[in-house]
Amino acid sequence: KKDNRLIELIKERRDKSGIIYCSTRKKVESVCNLLIKNGFPATRYHAGLSDEERVKNQEDFVYDRKRVMVATNAFGMGIDKSNVSFVLHYNMPKNLENYYQEAGRAGRDGERAECILLFSLGDVQTAKYFIQNSHDNDELTPEQAESAARRDRERLDVMVGYCKTTRCLRSYLLDYFGEHHTGGCGN
Repeated sequence: KKDNRLIELIKERRDKSGIIYCSTRKKVESVCNLLIKNGFPATRYHAGLSDEERVKNQEDFVYDRKRVMVATNAFGMGIDKSNVSFVLHYNMPKNLENYYQEAGRAGRDGERAECILLFSLGDVQTAKYFIQNSHDNDELTPEQAESAARRDRERLDVMVGYCKTTRCLRSYLLDYFGEHHTGGCGN
């Protein structure tokens, strides 16, 4: 029931600016349409849009004409918008590196920000599909391609562990990246 939960979460953040990440272009389209249908000022960003539309949608978001950006991970590099107060992952990213980078787009103004991940087992299947079908690089030997896929599956397992842990999420991230910490953060 992600759609219902998403609407609740966006209602609670109606006056805030945020990014919703989805794993596929198709999901970006459906989530953006859902938000617009429910009266939220949303726009979209993915590689399947024309350059002109991507630029317009990005500017609408950066200049607060649209408060919510629904995007694939193609969005965000080079975006300098300080007042992003939430990042919501509609789908689980395929690894913690991607999650950390995307979540880090919230709170750049020093204000409190939220990172919310809506997790379902279907996300794991989608991520496995992408891993299985993403190593079509002709420059890799079959052994190198299998090694890359194995590494991606291991990173996916760590991401699923993050979604299922009852530990402090900050501690989980810091442990993964080899950073020292003193335990739970209290959030």
